[in-house]
Amino acid sequence: MAKDTKPNPTPEAAEAGSRSFTDKLAARGSLIAYILIVVAVLVVINVVVARHDHTWDLTKNHRYSLSPESVKIVSELHQPLDLIYFDRADQFAHAKEFLSRYQRSSNEVRLQFVDPDRHPDLARKYNIRTYGTTVVATGGRQQLVTTLDEQDITNALVRVLKGGPKVVYFTTTEGEHDPDDTGRTGLSALKKALQDENFTVKTLALAQQPAIPKDCSILIVAGPRYSFVAPEVTAIDNYLKQGGRALFMLGIDVKGPLIDYLQNTLDVKLTPDVVVDTSGVGRLFGASELMPIVATYDSHPITDQMGHTATIFPFARTVQPGDAKNSTAVVEPLLETTPASLASTSFANGQVRVTEASAIRGPLTLAVAGTLPAAGGKAGASGRFVVFGSGDFATNAFLDFGGNRDLVLNSMNWLAAQEAFISIRPKPPENSPINLNAAQMRNIWLATLVYLPVFIILCGIAVWWRRRAA
Repeated sequence: MAKDTKPNPTPEAAEAGSRSFTDKLAARGSLIAYILIVVAVLVVINVVVARHDHTWDLTKNHRYSLSPESVKIVSELHQPLDLIYFDRADQFAHAKEFLSRYQRSSNEVRLQFVDPDRHPDLARKYNIRTYGTTVVATGGRQQLVTTLDEQDITNALVRVLKGGPKVVYFTTTEGEHDPDDTGRTGLSALKKALQDENFTVKTLALAQQPAIPKDCSILIVAGPRYSFVAPEVTAIDNYLKQGGRALFMLGIDVKGPLIDYLQNTLDVKLTPDVVVDTSGVGRLFGASELMPIVATYDSHPITDQMGHTATIFPFARTVQPGDAKNSTAVVEPLLETTPASLASTSFANGQVRVTEASAIRGPLTLAVAGTLPAAGGKAGASGRFVVFGSGDFATNAFLDFGGNRDLVLNSMNWLAAQEAFISIRPKPPENSPINLNAAQMRNIWLATLVYLPVFIILCGIAVWWRRRAA
């Protein structure tokens, strides 16, 4: 009976087999090494991302990013800030996406998400009455915010950081703009903005009570139409010399003792003119030549954050540092008009006549800020003041134009010696709709429902034909 026998491998075949096995083992070793390297790289990337969270907001208005003001305030925190969000658990995702923007700006921000139904003790502790409430707490002070809105959250943060409110008095009885007036010439929007910045707003009939209250942090003279009398000016002078702070918004009609005081004591020169902007830039914003647009700012804490933000000054007069010999005030310019502007002293009944002889060519200064040493040389009690050459630029009709709101509030924070809160405030996101006409709509319809499907079908036919031909 025959036996099946296998031929013994030759030395060459044995060597080839050994070499093949070694090659396979090396290939597998290389593959395992590559896999380990890839896994290690992924682990390192995840660790770095976890420790250094960062996002990129590519939207036109950066609607998913914090404003410069919010970033500035949060990044300068020197104590822990707690943001505690109370809502149902299924609502945490949206709140976490929004509030984490604050946490990414500072390591001092601590987030906590609490369901008040599951933790009624915490809801009772923070006096939570509605779902969707955020507690902003730091330094033993806290504020409750019932909306997930950056402006509301940041305003609450400003209030807890500033501590107790500062009192602002608006003068009345000389035809000034009314902080309670909601009309276009009123200051109700400015009053609301000041309250959001933790200022308490009151009014003062200076003609009836020619003395500044002791709790006054800042005095505001907003667009008077009539002349201040001597006792009113004396009260303002005494207040500033004792370390008081004042904001003057004076239009082209203001005359009398107040103007004399500003020029002789505060060294602020207010020319009896009206500024005309001949550049045509104002027309792009629907403004007339009597509403000069400003985009040039001098170096000062009030304006350092303004950048290229435009502001508007209706019916403005030139305001600049003066040359009073007996004044101890130190005055600095804040902003200038374009070189295409000019100032004319020939105007009446709203009509301006510009002649080569009377016109003063730009750039023209429209605002100044200054300090006044205390009477008797007392240390640490210098008064501060800001003077604008327009009485209308902060009214309801113009406050939200460009950077007007920021300029006024920055001036208030500088007067209150709260420079840390000077910046550009968050603005509501702009809606940018795409307006399409009938032809554009038809082209989009054809491209998506006709051209694209036909193109895909033709590509499929071409591939099938090539394979069939092969």
